[in-house]
Amino acid sequence: MSVSRRLFLATLGVASVSGGSLARAGDLPQPLVIYDDELKNGFQNWSWAKTQLSVPVGNGKPIRVEGEPWSALALHHEPFSTEGYSKLTFVINGGMNGGQTLMVKTMADGKAIEADFAIQLKAKTWAAVEVPLKDINAAGKTIDTLIWQGQGAAYPGYYITRIQLE
Repeated sequence: MSVSRRLFLATLGVASVSGGSLARAGDLPQPLVIYDDELKNGFQNWSWAKTQLSVPVGNGKPIRVEGEPWSALALHHEPFSTEGYSKLTFVINGGMNGGQTLMVKTMADGKAIEADFAIQLKAKTWAAVEVPLKDINAAGKTIDTLIWQGQGAAYPGYYITRIQLE
C-alpha cells in the first residue's frame, strides 16, 4: 500500500488489511478517538446491552447504557494492533443510581480476552478512567472490540464518553 493511500486511510480512521497485514497503530490516529459525542474512526456499536448513542447531557452527547445480567457495551472495529498505545481512557457517570460494576475487556476474533479489571460507578458523578492496556491483557495485541460488561445482575443506566486509546 502506498504511503499516500495509508495516510488517507488513517485520516479516515480505516484499519486496512493489505497484503495480509493488519493495520498498525502507526497507521491509526494518535490518540485513537473511539467515541466523543459520536462514534469515530470506523468504530461501530455491536453492544448486547440497551444503548443510546449521542444522548444530550449537559454540554456533551455520551452513550447511555443499561442492561440485563452479563450484557455489555461493545464498540467494534476492524482488527488493529494496539502497538504504540499504552492505555484506554474514558469519562463515565453512574447515572441517577450508580453502583454498577463493570468489567473492562477487549476482544479479538470474536472472543473476549480475559482480564480482571473492574470499575464501580458512582451516582451522578463523572469520573475520568485510565485503563493500562497491560492490565486488560491487550498491550501489543491485535484486537477488534472494546467492552464494558455488567455482572450477574441487571444494572441501571450509566453514561460514557470521550473514549480513546492513547
